[in-house]
Amino acid sequence: MSTAFFWFQVSGFWFNYVVLNVLRNARRIGLLFSGGSMRCVFQVGVVEALRELDVHPAVCLGVSGGVWNAAAVAVGNAHRLRSYWRFFTRLPAVDLTNLVREHSPFIWSRIHERSFRRYVGNERIKSADALPLYVGLTRLRDRAHVLADARAASDPFRLLLASNYLPPFYTHPLDVEGERYADGGWTNNIPYEALFARGCDAVVLMAPKGESEGGLHRNVNDYEHTIPAEFADRVIVIRPRHRLPIGFVERRWDKLAQIADLGRLRTREVLLGERHPQTDSIAARGPAPSAYYSRLRKLLTRQSPQPPG
Repeated sequence: MSTAFFWFQVSGFWFNYVVLNVLRNARRIGLLFSGGSMRCVFQVGVVEALRELDVHPAVCLGVSGGVWNAAAVAVGNAHRLRSYWRFFTRLPAVDLTNLVREHSPFIWSRIHERSFRRYVGNERIKSADALPLYVGLTRLRDRAHVLADARAASDPFRLLLASNYLPPFYTHPLDVEGERYADGGWTNNIPYEALFARGCDAVVLMAPKGESEGGLHRNVNDYEHTIPAEFADRVIVIRPRHRLPIGFVERRWDKLAQIADLGRLRTREVLLGERHPQTDSIAARGPAPSAYYSRLRKLLTRQSPQPPG
């Protein structure tokens, strides 16, 4: 074994030891479930690995599609996340008669409600033994990012559903306590600062965007986000190495289960320094459609005239 390789192995082990110790020594850990529609199944494996390593949260925060995982963990059903997902994917997502009622063939709100009642429930979110659950939304009247406490909502399910509002899957934005909201990922898909502001001293950020795709996606104007130095050593980011090979609305469980398994392996890589070949081999071909959008934005920004100084 060469000296260089030996020191590479030692430095890698030390890095992972430090990362895991951040969580082991934390008094209050926050789990941040960012949005990504069906790609949020990656978070299922992350939660499973954290439980195996005896890492338990004190607070959960979900945005967009991540709110359903966050809610299940908050009420103590982390061990039933796979069952939750399998139940959800077995329900039909399209009903042409819904074109008359809601002007869309998609019935995501109905299958979310049925799955939510079975695995989460409004009563359990409000129960004394549930973890605090926060939901990231976009307030439509001023396009501002808003963080809401699900325990304080009169109807927590409606609040979670509002964070998922994204046409054409949802055609009418929900009114919650007199305000209309939309997908929280539009304005802030990774509000880790909010968890520190609520007393956390470490945050596990679960994002579906692959490392090879660039920085974290915060919103349409900050799609190459880097955690600033003041938070970097306290935010543990767990995400795929490459773009996930599933569609935005993938519903085949055999495909989704593979991504959940990938989440578990990536967590062990980040926290334990293990290396698994699947984390490199499971990857989509070519760049994501959003990558072309990002390149176009960069091109237009460079070509746009600058105001006089």
